[in-house]
Amino acid sequence: MLCKVDSAEGCKTMNFLIIGGDDRLVELANIFSGKGYKVYTHGMDKAAKCKAENIQSLEEAVTRCDIIIGPIPFSKETNKVNSNYSEEPIEIDHLFSKITPEKKLYLGALNKSARELAEKHGIQYQDYHKDESYQILNTIPTAEGAIALMVSETERTVFGCKVLILGYGRIGKLLSGYVKALGAEVYVEARKDEDLTWIESKGMNAIPLDLLKNYIGDMDIIVNTVPALLLDKEELDLVKKDALILDLASLPGGVNYAYARQIEVKTIHALGIPGKIAAKSAAEYIYETVLKQLKCD
Repeated sequence: MLCKVDSAEGCKTMNFLIIGGDDRLVELANIFSGKGYKVYTHGMDKAAKCKAENIQSLEEAVTRCDIIIGPIPFSKETNKVNSNYSEEPIEIDHLFSKITPEKKLYLGALNKSARELAEKHGIQYQDYHKDESYQILNTIPTAEGAIALMVSETERTVFGCKVLILGYGRIGKLLSGYVKALGAEVYVEARKDEDLTWIESKGMNAIPLDLLKNYIGDMDIIVNTVPALLLDKEELDLVKKDALILDLASLPGGVNYAYARQIEVKTIHALGIPGKIAAKSAAEYIYETVLKQLKCD
């Protein structure tokens, strides 16, 4: 668990700006507000549940604040801050042009376009999404959300299902254990010999990548966690017609979606699960990570 930093009085002399985002950043603003921090928002015009003051002018918001926290992912479109609750789009180029060197900037999961704009403006920032402790904690709502989708999007119980998980990273490790505990017959694809050994040692079926096609046709649920195209036409042709493919990988995902639709294989690209099913917990992870990185005392 991240170190607790609620007593960070040094940071309470600073003004925080939380900009854009989804329910996670709404809850983040509420956490800061509830703990006595001076916090403002921009781009939350339509966020009725937000307790912090929303500043309409971007220039005023940036000028007033010492520390700026952006959403995760920071951007879904070129030159646009990811912002579900803003009346008007927030242009990254415009935002970065207003940020002076003394401001501290914390952003989550920048794409190539946003990184290039930051470089263009000479912007220094920290990507809180890269914090290892944050990433580990963030797998919890992702795994729980994946199980919720397995239950709601199939006509089976997880108990007794044959479930194949592609990848044995953070999500694969946690999710495979959860699914096994629910009584599923679990298969996990991995590349490293040590991972395959760990999978077997935990009573699950370890599948090397080169043998994957031998197992796909028997699976009731297939969960991809790998940000690479593992389920292309050849693999999809082997999938049972009543199976569910759940893709947890970031864009563009690990499935040939056009072909999956063509052959009518049910596929869900489940992006941003933490913000959708556990916004409060996800916000707590961001809160603790940012204050840890600020080293408030």
